[in-house]
Amino acid sequence: MSMTMDEKLTMVKAVLRIDASDTSEDALITTYLTFASREILGWRYSNANPDNVPTEVPAEYEMTQVQAVINGYTQSGIEGQVLSIENGVHRHFEYSDMVRYIRNNVIPIAGVLRKDPNVSESDSDKIFKRVVDYVTENFLEVGNGS
Repeated sequence: MSMTMDEKLTMVKAVLRIDASDTSEDALITTYLTFASREILGWRYSNANPDNVPTEVPAEYEMTQVQAVINGYTQSGIEGQVLSIENGVHRHFEYSDMVRYIRNNVIPIAGVLRKDPNVSESDSDKIFKRVVDYVTENFLEVGNGS
């Protein structure tokens, strides 16, 4: 079951130790959630047919969205850095920003090449066949049907 925006907001605030009744950061966190949602959908479905792109983050990436927001919020003001040293305190960040976190944790959907049945056999069809054969032989695991 998908989480609502309010549930995500509540979760982010709890992790950041912001009291649930404190609404002073709600607009900022909601903006981060919206940004993360758009980035997840844009990255995941960058090669998909636009008619097949959902409008909500798929359930399997909701925690990625929440964690991306937490990373973005805690790095506010030092975006793009992976190391911060202030007053002798060293902080190391695995990701330089929310986008890096999302792109390292969301798997894009790949498009599928298909031969146009209305095109006669030609040099382009032969090239297409060679590409498909190469990809099949080198990158795809063929199951045994079980």
